[in-house]
Amino acid sequence: MRRGGRDKLLLTVLGGVLLGATLGAIATNPYYVRLLTLAAINVILAVSINLLVGYAGQVSLAHAAFYGTGAYVSALLTTKVGIPFWIALPVAALFSAGAGVLLGLPTLRLKGHYLAIATLGFGIVVNTLLLNWVDVTGGPMGVLGIPSPSLFGLDLGQGTRYLVFSTVMATLVVVLVMAILDSPWGRAFVAIREDEISAIVSGVDVYKYKIIAFALASGFAGLAGSLYAHYVGFISPEGFDLAGSIEILITAIAGGLATMPGPIFGAVGLMFLSEALRETRELRMILYGALLIVTILFLPQGGYPALRQLLLGRSAGIPGSAGTVGFGGATTPYVRANFWRAIRSFLARQEMGR
Repeated sequence: MRRGGRDKLLLTVLGGVLLGATLGAIATNPYYVRLLTLAAINVILAVSINLLVGYAGQVSLAHAAFYGTGAYVSALLTTKVGIPFWIALPVAALFSAGAGVLLGLPTLRLKGHYLAIATLGFGIVVNTLLLNWVDVTGGPMGVLGIPSPSLFGLDLGQGTRYLVFSTVMATLVVVLVMAILDSPWGRAFVAIREDEISAIVSGVDVYKYKIIAFALASGFAGLAGSLYAHYVGFISPEGFDLAGSIEILITAIAGGLATMPGPIFGAVGLMFLSEALRETRELRMILYGALLIVTILFLPQGGYPALRQLLLGRSAGIPGSAGTVGFGGATTPYVRANFWRAIRSFLARQEMGR
């Protein structure tokens, strides 16, 4: 069997197991409905950051800002303007995509950790606005009473309906991202990630495609933000900060950058891991962070490529780069190195400012 066929067979089997476990959990414990709904929203976030970081090779620490932008735009449109959810949803995605373009225009000529620091600054600005623009955002109190969507008079917030709805939306985003990666845009993203100079020589408009990658990733993040806001019914600036951006990025890294299944399994797995560690109280974040560090150190290509190699054997080896839609996993030391360099630089600046 060809490697692509084995990959798809493995993904189908794992997906079937996950679906069976999910249905069983829902039937016995409604608590998991909420977890799985949030996991589906996190899948959109992980896939979107994977498009930008894993395939286009652009490090961003502002993804939570785009996530929050979509959440607040959708919440404010429905609660203060009275616009229906089905209009607010695409508007929130487009607004976040526009924010991504505005960020990308002046910053995407930067590279590596300089780009990461620039996006970090943008995220801090957005979070500060959410905290202090009280007349619009509600400040620390956030936005209350966000309505759940309805379809043909059916309230999607009841029972397992929002889980089905969010899963359908996540599936559509995954399919759309796969189509993008199989298009000339996707090939341009991979060319830029592998070698910008070679991409320029080959006729790729590097600056334009970086802007497109930022717009797409931030737009999908805004879509996830809208889904989140209308599910929980309340949002505040908490979670839309630097820590949120790092958590989103680590989700994709732990699952496997430049693969499609990796961020999906990372989003679902880390959601349940976080909940499993919740009872440890003070030790929860320590154990969570330690486990992520171990994953990055000993499984540098992510959990899914390692699992794939374990189940399919060494003959299914992990290629050095993903052509377009990757199932095997790409080696992305450049992305990981610049991510950690950006974090160290930020912490050093914080220490100097004390």
